[in-house]
Amino acid sequence: MLSEIPLPHQKEIVDPRLPCKIQIVGRANDVAKRFEVNLLSQTGEHLLHFNPRFDEHCVVRSSTKDGQWQAEERGGANPFVAGQPFSLDLLVEQGLIVCSVNGFQFCEFAARDDFSQLGAVSVGGDIQLNSLEVSTAEGPAIAHEGGDKGPREADEENAQEQSPIVTPAHQEPQPVPAEPTPQQPQPPPAQGPLSVPYQAPLHALLQTNRMRVVGVPRPGAQRFTVNFKTHDGETLFHFNARFDQNCVVRNASVNRQYAPEGEEREGAGCPFKPGVTFALDFLIHGNVIRVNKMHECICLLFFFFAFQCFVDGIEFCRFQLRGNLNEVAVLDIHGDLALNQVLIA
Repeated sequence: MLSEIPLPHQKEIVDPRLPCKIQIVGRANDVAKRFEVNLLSQTGEHLLHFNPRFDEHCVVRSSTKDGQWQAEERGGANPFVAGQPFSLDLLVEQGLIVCSVNGFQFCEFAARDDFSQLGAVSVGGDIQLNSLEVSTAEGPAIAHEGGDKGPREADEENAQEQSPIVTPAHQEPQPVPAEPTPQQPQPPPAQGPLSVPYQAPLHALLQTNRMRVVGVPRPGAQRFTVNFKTHDGETLFHFNARFDQNCVVRNASVNRQYAPEGEEREGAGCPFKPGVTFALDFLIHGNVIRVNKMHECICLLFFFFAFQCFVDGIEFCRFQLRGNLNEVAVLDIHGDLALNQVLIA
C-alpha cells in the first residue's frame, strides 16, 4: 500500500537547474472540490499556481506578482477524477512549464517570471499525496521538507482552512485501474472540434482501462450516444443520454438489436445540460472469483467486467458487461453534441 504524506506539504529546492521535472503521485479524494500545486520562487511568489477545481470543472493556472494574483488561464476540462489515482508531471524549462496528467500533455504555462528562481514546491487540498519528487539531469534537487510557507490564494483561501482528507465510513472497495506505463503505446488524444458522428479504434482501451469524452450538448439537444462496439457491429455498451426523457439509457445489443427489457435507466435524471461543457469518464473494472472444490483448491477465474461512468468527476452509474470485453474494437459517438476531445489514458 502506498504511504500517505500529510498535507499541506512543501519541498524546498536548492540551486535549481533547468530543465527540471516535478512529479506528483496521489489520489483525489472521493468528495474532492479542489487541490493545488504551487511552484514558489525564493521570495515566495507563485511562479505557477496549478489549481484543479472539481466544483468548476476546470484547472486554473495563475501566478503572483508582488503578492497579487495575475490573470487566470482556464483552457481545457479538468482531467482529474474524484476518487481516482493520478500522476502529474511538471516539466520546467527556461520559459515554459509543460503539464502532463497520466502521461498525456494537458497544458502549457508560459513564464511570467524567471523560473531559475524556483525555490520550493507546495501541495495542498482534497487529495491523498503519495509522492512528490523534484529532479534535474544531475539528480534530485531537494533540501528541506515541511509545511506550506507560500502565500495563500486570494480571498477565498484566506477564508478557508485546508480541507482534511475525507474517507467515507462505508466506502465500497473498488479495484484500481492500471495506470499506463511508458512501455504501453498510447495514442495521442483526439482534440476538437471533432466531427460528429465520430468513430475511432479502441485497441488501447484494454491497456488503459479508461477513456474520457469532452463535449458540449447543442442548444435544444434531445439525445446523444456513446457506443463501445465490436468489429461485427454488436454494441457491448450503449450509453444514451436523453434530454427529452431526462434520463440516460444503458443497454447492449444482441444480433444488433436493443431489447427494451435490457435497458437500465437508474440515476438522478440526465446529468448533462445543453450548452454546458461536460467531461464523461468511462473506467473498466474487473473482479476475480476463486472457487474451492472438495479438498482441493481449484482456482476458477471468472472475469466480470463493468463500466463505471463519471460525469464531471462524480460517479453517475455502473454497467455490468454482457459480452466479451476483448472484442471491443470501435468507439462510436453521435447525436446532438459538439465533440471537443476523446482521450484514452
